Amino acid sequence: MTATVLKLVPNEVGDGYRFEADEILDGAKGYKFTNLVIIGEIEDEEDLYIGGMASAGESMILIERAKMDIIGR
Repeated sequence: MTATVLKLVPNEVGDGYRFEADEILDGAKGYKFTNLVIIGEIEDEEDLYIGGMASAGESMILIERAKMDIIGR
């Protein structure tokens, strides 16, 4: 399967810019994920949306790995 992956680079997209959530979710379809976590803020709500197929421990590992990728290790 050939896919285009959007890499989030916060300091290059500009203040206030947001990718379309549906585009990001559509881009993830078709991959054979072993673990998946979705975290988001919902407009005008204080609670986070958190969903996924990973356990709590696996989710924390994914979040830590994502933090490392975002800050550039």
